Amino acid sequence: MLDLAPYAGRIHVPDDRPIFEEAVNCAKAGARRAAYVMIWISCAESLKRRFREAQKRDSAAGKVVGDFEKKETEQKSVDRFLLQKAKEYGFINDSAHTILLNIYDMRCLYGHPYEEAPTDEQITHAAAMVVDHVLSQPVRLRHGFGRALLKSLLEEKNYLDDQASAVETFVAEILPKVDPGIQGWLLESYWTELEKMADDASLKTFFLRGVWFSRAVLDHVGPQIFNHDQWHDRVGECPKTLVRVLSRKHYFDGIGGRAQDTLVGSAFDQAKERSSVLHYLDRLVQDGALTERHQERFTEYLAEFAPEKLRTSGISLKTCFTRVITALKSHNWYKQKPVVEFVVARGANGVKELDSSQQEVLGRNILQVADGSENSARKFMDVLGKDARKWPRHFIRGIAIESFVNEEQRVRLKHEQLATVLTILDRLRDTSRTRILQCIVQEIQQGKPKGTYLGRDTFSESVHLIDGYGWGNHLATELRNKRTELVTRSDDDE
Repeated sequence: MLDLAPYAGRIHVPDDRPIFEEAVNCAKAGARRAAYVMIWISCAESLKRRFREAQKRDSAAGKVVGDFEKKETEQKSVDRFLLQKAKEYGFINDSAHTILLNIYDMRCLYGHPYEEAPTDEQITHAAAMVVDHVLSQPVRLRHGFGRALLKSLLEEKNYLDDQASAVETFVAEILPKVDPGIQGWLLESYWTELEKMADDASLKTFFLRGVWFSRAVLDHVGPQIFNHDQWHDRVGECPKTLVRVLSRKHYFDGIGGRAQDTLVGSAFDQAKERSSVLHYLDRLVQDGALTERHQERFTEYLAEFAPEKLRTSGISLKTCFTRVITALKSHNWYKQKPVVEFVVARGANGVKELDSSQQEVLGRNILQVADGSENSARKFMDVLGKDARKWPRHFIRGIAIESFVNEEQRVRLKHEQLATVLTILDRLRDTSRTRILQCIVQEIQQGKPKGTYLGRDTFSESVHLIDGYGWGNHLATELRNKRTELVTRSDDDE
């Protein structure tokens, strides 16, 4: 007795099982001709079902359905037509087409009662081939669907919601239905079209959709969809698109060194016209994806980067910290102003990304710029005076300490912004203010007076301001002590 039941267990879709199970029953009953014919019919009907399922998203598949239904209406044979179209569409490959065409030819032979019946081996082989190449395979959409999909993604504004989550959900739904053999082609074709619209602000919705779609596909298939040489070629062909798509560590790590170098260099070139491109490199910096050499190149690039472009670059304060401090120390309002505005734009959260020593250095330099009467810095100080608590303590500490002691531990008073600094300190929580005051007092005690700064007329006015706050008594006392020390030294020198 011939048992084909094990093959039936491998059928992917339940709708394909009934006809094949008839072949199983025929084989058990010794009806070899019928078994062979039913095996073929199960193959042909499965191919029809696959085209009908594909036509829901693919007009090319819909045309095939219309053609074979017309042939059936005219009572014409559709089997050879189905096999040819299945090969063209990609449901089967060339070798499978040859094997299945032979099974169909033998089915026509065995279908006549005067011909020799198939052997058990021939029936088993037919069952194995039909199951292997058709019935065990899920429906996979091919180029026809891919072209239609790209057209919708690139031209229909309301095809998907303009949110990354909506695009990701769509990809998760559709990608399992796409033949793996065309996934690389699909991405390449998409990137070619996206590259053309990268600089067109009116097409931003379509471009972002493409970036999200590409990332979602790569999340499923991984960067190994292309080898390193292919990635190098792709980055060179579509740099504007791929700088954005690949700005995640798990993608960037998988594209190979040459592609990475090209991507980084391309980002620098693009940033000359659109500084926001640096945001994508910054993301790789934060993820720890850039090599030491890449980071050196980034630092060198930022050293010459125009201060007025920092705000539009979208990069983090931490990444461009050195550039920011250099500009603040420039004593040039035209360089200081855009950098102060950049710090304000990054906000308290941006400052919190810095380590404590960087926060203090930034605070010191903001105070220096404000004391130098740069308007943006002065306005920023006023903002801090109203909402000091949300800003990091070490940043506020830098502002406060710089008002009394410079980075060389020389004691002097910055009177111009002192009233605002005291307001900022007064708005802090008691514990934070106490810690900052302790640091200031310690710095004053350990520092040396700078020139005759403590002997100027503004000294009394400054100390009077400090005395106006109950928490400022100790600080005022230390300043008076330091002034006495200065006067004593002057007398000794005489």
